[in-house]
Amino acid sequence: MKGIRVPYIECTRTGSQYNQIKDRSFIVYDQTKNEYISAKTFKKLFAIQPSFENGILTLTVNDKSIKIDVKKVVDNGDVRSIICYEKDLAEGYDCGDKVSLFLKGFLQTSDELRLAYYSEGLFKQRIANIDDIWTLNKPPPGPHELRYQDEGPYMVMTTASLKDLNKRIGSELLINRFRPSILIKGSEPYAEDFWNKLSIGKVEMSYLKPCTRCVMTMINDEGVSNKNMEPLRELRKYRLAPGKLRKVYGESPVLGGIFGIDEGGIIKEGDSVYAMLKDIPC
Repeated sequence: MKGIRVPYIECTRTGSQYNQIKDRSFIVYDQTKNEYISAKTFKKLFAIQPSFENGILTLTVNDKSIKIDVKKVVDNGDVRSIICYEKDLAEGYDCGDKVSLFLKGFLQTSDELRLAYYSEGLFKQRIANIDDIWTLNKPPPGPHELRYQDEGPYMVMTTASLKDLNKRIGSELLINRFRPSILIKGSEPYAEDFWNKLSIGKVEMSYLKPCTRCVMTMINDEGVSNKNMEPLRELRKYRLAPGKLRKVYGESPVLGGIFGIDEGGIIKEGDSVYAMLKDIPC
């Protein structure tokens, strides 16, 4: 689904939150297999625009919309176990048949697709327990808790990195392609490679690992893949992981950093960012 720009976020150990919106707390899954579904399978998922107000999630696409009362979803108590990334299990509250029909109708599939919502307290095997093979520097102690994120609680990226990439490919990709939790401006391109710790207001964050990039970066907001395989093709020319990490990440380029929370709090748009640097990037 598309991202939502917000004026501030509350940083918790499991991810960011704005009012009642919890980042990466909804997941599409196939009921037949109890497995999560991503835009790698259904590219058009990226065309769905979510909004959230007074506890109601609204999904809109092609002038059609559906509303989901999140409190009622939790009260219904229909908990499902879903196989997520790396075959770990995570629970979620099923959001009901109407949402399922909405998704299947828009995506034009007979697959038993459904939407689930993660709320604190549900069972999950998934944690971001980073060890030395994932970074050239010593990672902070873990584990770091997750909702439905892939690699870690927060993905941080800079506007300068995006600007440099756009210059290289001769196009104006939007930041939506890369889906950061936190976007920082005012740095040099790829400065995030060197950040070991970040201080933003009272929030303290530690770098866990570089963010690897996949084919989903080629899909635009309308759910259409780039015929020239950009930006993945260009990123593979100059952003493959350095040193021993090349063997770990292979042909997956890195752009942005995965961070965990040491000290939670509120981050507001326009806050100053202070970085503690490391000697070796990534």
